[in-house]
Amino acid sequence: MGTGKTLLGQMLAQRWGWRFVDTDSLVEQRLGCSVAQVFERFGEEFFRQQETEVLRSLEVERQLVIATGGGVPTRPENVRSLRRHAVLVLLTAAPEVIVQRIQPVHSRPKLASAPDVLAEVHRLLREREPAYACADLRLDTSALHPEEAVQRLEELITTWRPTPRCSGSTSL
Repeated sequence: MGTGKTLLGQMLAQRWGWRFVDTDSLVEQRLGCSVAQVFERFGEEFFRQQETEVLRSLEVERQLVIATGGGVPTRPENVRSLRRHAVLVLLTAAPEVIVQRIQPVHSRPKLASAPDVLAEVHRLLREREPAYACADLRLDTSALHPEEAVQRLEELITTWRPTPRCSGSTSL
């Protein structure tokens, strides 16, 4: 969160003439309520299962830029699903930048009740780093203007040499 997945994903998709999808939005459409409401009503595990089902439904699609929630790669089945058809790109930002970008945090289920939002962002990043190691490419967006970031992102993706396990879409 707060790294630019949605904005940069939309910009990249527009540049390439591809379709942009956001897994959080697809879950919200599927269930008719916000991510925060899903967490509150059904819990995180239910939400993660919905994310997994949404990802599976996208496996047959091509020419997509997919923005996923930060918890997606914590489930190995999600990484396997994305690897079937996507280059996995991890957008990062300094925790202080993330906190600044995501204000107000009331709509962020993992942060809304945290007494110290910055400490919680640090904790989440440490906890998720092993899962984030699966990324094919990384881009730190902390000091980049969106246009600079999407240009750099495009350069990284187009110069990346795909392996047989990845091709066809881009996941942010």
